[in-house]
Amino acid sequence: MNGSHAGPAANAAWLNVCCNQSGALLETPEGPRAVQAAVLAVLSLLVLCGVLFLGGGLLLRAQGLAELLARERRASHEAEPGSTSGGDDDL
Repeated sequence: MNGSHAGPAANAAWLNVCCNQSGALLETPEGPRAVQAAVLAVLSLLVLCGVLFLGGGLLLRAQGLAELLARERRASHEAEPGSTSGGDDDL
């Protein structure tokens, strides 16, 4: 008696796990996975472009600041009246 009740219960559990309501076997949906992969690829490209854009902007800003600092150093060096580069004038 115990074995006869386990058979239909086991079959019903297997149908619930493997099959949908109509009893047809479930198949893995390939369409949604392809769409998900495409969306992920597009988002990854957008993030990469954003990082490159922001990084390039930061590099340009740093380069501009370095040039400005170099110009200020040259201007302050030229403005000092006693600054000489060689020191050969005293001979």
